Amino acid sequence: MTKTRRQRRTAAKKATRRASVRTKGDWRVVIPSYKREQTVQSKTLATLQRYGIPASRITIFVANEEQRAIYAAALPKGAVKELIVGVPGLAQVRNFILDYYPKGTKIIMMDDDVTGFVERREDGGIRPLRSLKAVIDRGFAEAAKAGATLWGVYPVPNGFFMKPTVTRDLKFIIGSFWGIVNPGATGPGGILLPMSEKEDYIRTLMAWDRDGTVVRLNFVSPKTAYYKEPGGMQTDPQRLAKQKVAVKFLMDTWPDKVMLNPRRKSDYPEILLRRVGVSA
Repeated sequence: MTKTRRQRRTAAKKATRRASVRTKGDWRVVIPSYKREQTVQSKTLATLQRYGIPASRITIFVANEEQRAIYAAALPKGAVKELIVGVPGLAQVRNFILDYYPKGTKIIMMDDDVTGFVERREDGGIRPLRSLKAVIDRGFAEAAKAGATLWGVYPVPNGFFMKPTVTRDLKFIIGSFWGIVNPGATGPGGILLPMSEKEDYIRTLMAWDRDGTVVRLNFVSPKTAYYKEPGGMQTDPQRLAKQKVAVKFLMDTWPDKVMLNPRRKSDYPEILLRRVGVSA
């Protein structure tokens, strides 16, 4: 008998809860990077070091053997646990990573140009985040309670918009920093990205379809230079055209959940997620 959508969601939530029953702090940080051997060292790795995240938890995935040699020469010895050759392309390497690690592994995925984190103060201002480890543990704990595969943080480091809340409705999970109880990419229940542009929106919606919830900590936000850092996807001269294809894909696939965002000023087409579900 074919399972209903509700039955599939219930089964996925149970599987996520089972996979989340591990010791506190049992997670790893994974950084996909391309032609940014200096950037990842001065930004994301420096940020993780400031927050006391040991190198034994950190792995960088690169595009090919040539890039692996460049990164190995550029990074200080012992800066990361290992450099692993994945595949070219952001969506492709994200998929590679999810299939590389066993299902149920707790993964923190970070971009290679994160310069820090902020947290919301009670008066509505912001300050530098005090404990990244506490945020990561909280994210996985909240995801386990909600039966969520995916969790993230507020996308903009602005205390005026940030809130002292944890939400479970459909909210955008920014791609620069997020946590996942690995469902794999291929196979039943996997999250297999079809393209790199707007991949964070696509992943958010695929996780929502899978679990009926995504978790977001709205009091924490990463600091990074979206669309501006040399290297990475900025090397693609067709990026604008690909962004337009991605927006069309999102609006065609999830017409009841995605809308254009004409208010945001950008060189690229921007979208919004419609309100779906209960926030807490």
